Amino acid sequence: MESYQLAIFMIMWCVAFLLTRIGLAALFKKAGINPLLAFIPIISWWFWIKLVNRPWWYMIGMVIPCINILFSFNITLDLLKSFGQNKFWQHFLGTVFTFFYLPIIAFRSDVKYLGGAGDPEWRKKNPVSNKGGREWADALLFAMYIAGGMRALYFDLYQIPTPSMESNLMVGDFLVVSRAKVGMRIPMTPITIPVVAHKDFLGFQAFTNLIELPYMRLPGWYTIKNNDVIVFNYPADAEDFPVDKRDNYVKRCVGIPGDSLWVKNGQVYINGKALPKVGKQQKRYLVVMKEPMSYDFLLRNNLGDYQIAPEASEILKQTANKGIRANPVHIFTWPENAENIKKDPAVFEKGVFEITEDIGTGPVTFPNSIANGEQLTNWNIDNYGPIYLPKRGYQMQLNASNWNFYRLAINKYEHANVEFDGKTFSQNGKTITSYTFKYGYYWMMGDNRYNSADSRFWGYVPEDHVVGKPLFTFFSIKRVIEIGEDNAPVIGHGTMVYKTKGLRLNRIFKAIE
Repeated sequence: MESYQLAIFMIMWCVAFLLTRIGLAALFKKAGINPLLAFIPIISWWFWIKLVNRPWWYMIGMVIPCINILFSFNITLDLLKSFGQNKFWQHFLGTVFTFFYLPIIAFRSDVKYLGGAGDPEWRKKNPVSNKGGREWADALLFAMYIAGGMRALYFDLYQIPTPSMESNLMVGDFLVVSRAKVGMRIPMTPITIPVVAHKDFLGFQAFTNLIELPYMRLPGWYTIKNNDVIVFNYPADAEDFPVDKRDNYVKRCVGIPGDSLWVKNGQVYINGKALPKVGKQQKRYLVVMKEPMSYDFLLRNNLGDYQIAPEASEILKQTANKGIRANPVHIFTWPENAENIKKDPAVFEKGVFEITEDIGTGPVTFPNSIANGEQLTNWNIDNYGPIYLPKRGYQMQLNASNWNFYRLAINKYEHANVEFDGKTFSQNGKTITSYTFKYGYYWMMGDNRYNSADSRFWGYVPEDHVVGKPLFTFFSIKRVIEIGEDNAPVIGHGTMVYKTKGLRLNRIFKAIE
């Protein structure tokens, strides 16, 4: 992806760098090192390492991305100890807010160089007090710094919670997601509890919005393409959280900025051409079973979940007249697997039917879903559009027919304050006829097309919501929907409840299609 507001980020980075180096220069001087060396990038690390008396090979660690987070933590902590800063709060400020803390201590007359804290003999002579759980606090600070830094800058971990991408991505899959590949998004709420919490921790908000940074993104080396699997912050999160604290979703990006998208009879068309299907495309089937749903049936047929068929009451009436007790359910699977399920002993002969017609979703598809009960289109999840996805800098002529579709982008995501009185458009009291988008917009859909809450229901995804691109599945837990006493899937607090049934060893370190 392209960078965004890179100039603002560079100004912030330069200020933080300059403050840090001013403090480091003063500390260099106290240790008998030329203070000017503190301002030379990379070279300064060598003298920093010498000051704290760490081995020369630390320099190698400092120039390797990802690994350098570990090494920088160590030499920063050593630097603080070398100048008598041994309390936990001093270590916290010095490692997390280095640009703020180093200048403060560097110009204090009582702060003196005591020797290289990286030397084992020096540490024996100058032990740090471990009273009051200090060892646990130090370990927690280390874990939060390293894991938090890795997660914020390079990689994130994501667990698949719902079946919307089955069977290409399964419930219980753990993904490694690259932030840097598509362009690292600078954290918008930088003061947060890293790693252990996203929104809340032990019932308390896990972040503060006292400091909220604008959307900034560094340039990436990869441009998102049609059919890429992408992790993003859910734009329609019910609560008004900052963008980077909204729930993480993973879907397939079927439309990118500048695309015209149309769904016809379930087939996605991009700019007039059919979008190739990737992996195992899920379809919806009615399965008439001879027995109640069981975990064994789900596991042996590679199914993660099911639904009670809406047609169940009618089917039960018809079969009861024939003396047959049937259990009709809806499943979501790929065609080849559906053929195997037809042979399952728990299924009636000729008891599997593909459902090709979608009924009744028009009122809840986007933009109907944001129209306060008004039905603006007759689209449904199988026949949708056509729509245009704006790209950054695109100037669109505003009119009554396109306003309902784009007002979400213009006013909610870009905060443009555009109003429409039914005849004319105005922005901050000034009449306008067109609008230029400052973000690009993506269209996300699940591979499990009939069991996925995606852009067809809540709309496009602005570029500032994009988190990263999954690289591979590094671990996978076999999970299936919990079956209730009434043979229905268990739903708790509006979400499906899953039971763990072992590991999927064949999905560990599996690449993502």
